[in-house]
Amino acid sequence: MALENLRHLRDDHDDDIPDQKAYGSFKVQRKWWQKLIFGLEDAAQEGLIPDDLKPEVGEFIQHYTSEDFHKQPLTTAEDISQANGLINKILGKR
Repeated sequence: MALENLRHLRDDHDDDIPDQKAYGSFKVQRKWWQKLIFGLEDAAQEGLIPDDLKPEVGEFIQHYTSEDFHKQPLTTAEDISQANGLINKILGKR
């Protein structure tokens, strides 16, 4: 279930960064980031994160739950790329 959730977050949400407030399923939205963090934590608790990716997942969660990220005014294309890349690594290891 956790892996399917990660796949859904990667594939069923838009990578675009709209010029105005985003309505719909966009990765720039804070709720998407919250779901991603919960999904990564669930996958880790279920033992679905390969050992070699655990440090990277931990660092990712730490960064994207930090005050620095929350104070950032907008999600960047680099943020989205890092998220997609991590999901790809996790799913690719399966």
